[in-house]
Amino acid sequence: MGWGLLFVLGLCLGFYLLYINGLLMLSAKIAVIFAGYIRKNGEAALQFAGCNGQVKRVLRFHKAGNYEFAYRSEISEGTVTLQILDEKRRELISCMGMNYAAKLEVEEKKRYYMVFRFINATGKCSVMWN
Repeated sequence: MGWGLLFVLGLCLGFYLLYINGLLMLSAKIAVIFAGYIRKNGEAALQFAGCNGQVKRVLRFHKAGNYEFAYRSEISEGTVTLQILDEKRRELISCMGMNYAAKLEVEEKKRYYMVFRFINATGKCSVMWN
């Protein structure tokens, strides 16, 4: 029983380390169709149908500075909310509209969180950083 517990704890620690370094994405959703990607540099392109839940990814920027953020969506049904949170999970950007653009000042090697929340959503959306 001791080795089994150590294995489970090691596995949990491994997944946690992958997540906080932006190499693993957390997803808690139910969807008829869900396809796309969320890259660790913050670029995303998603297509979904009948989607409920959320998808979360840690972002790390290798250079400090101002980044331009552009969100585009074509939602035919339901709602999609995108949030960018800082390390303390304070909201920096929140958007629900079709098109949204903002500038965000980031610090080097700090963690930021990108969270998509879906409520009966059907459509597609994308995120770009410059």
